[in-house]
Amino acid sequence: MPQAIEYAALVAAFIAACAILDYRTRKIPNWLTVSGAVLGLAYSILAPRGIGPLLSLAGLAVGFLLLLLPWLLGGGGMGDVKMLAALGAWLGPVGILVAFGLGSVLAAGGMMIVLTSSMLTEGFSRTRGRYVSAGAVAVASSATPRKNVRRVLPFAVPMAISTWLILGWMMLKAMG
Repeated sequence: MPQAIEYAALVAAFIAACAILDYRTRKIPNWLTVSGAVLGLAYSILAPRGIGPLLSLAGLAVGFLLLLLPWLLGGGGMGDVKMLAALGAWLGPVGILVAFGLGSVLAAGGMMIVLTSSMLTEGFSRTRGRYVSAGAVAVASSATPRKNVRRVLPFAVPMAISTWLILGWMMLKAMG
């Protein structure tokens, strides 16, 4: 049980730092993602009941590949890609898939709330014009140098919530 608490605390602290920085600056720095990945790999090797180095590497690869195509198409930042890779080193391939799926659902729900509240306060045509044109610029510019399009909801926030839920479930499972 102490190892489960230690593991959950480390993963929770990593994803919390990613979420806070992404929310405040809309960037997740390399020093955080690279150190998170290295620590995740090291923990999986050194911890007596860790997931093991092969599953940790597989999780890193799966996490990296999940957002690589959207990034190539201009749909997100490379910090998100590296954050998922580092988180995959901690959670393994199955864990990162579950966290990503839940995080994506939470992100979609958050976007629906933002769009709905924006439509209620500004009207449909202004809201549609603002968000559709921002998306069109991001997709149209995928072959050209990137322009900074401000994201409405930083992806690290719903990923943090999904990760905390998974960690809570793992802790409950370890206790019972």
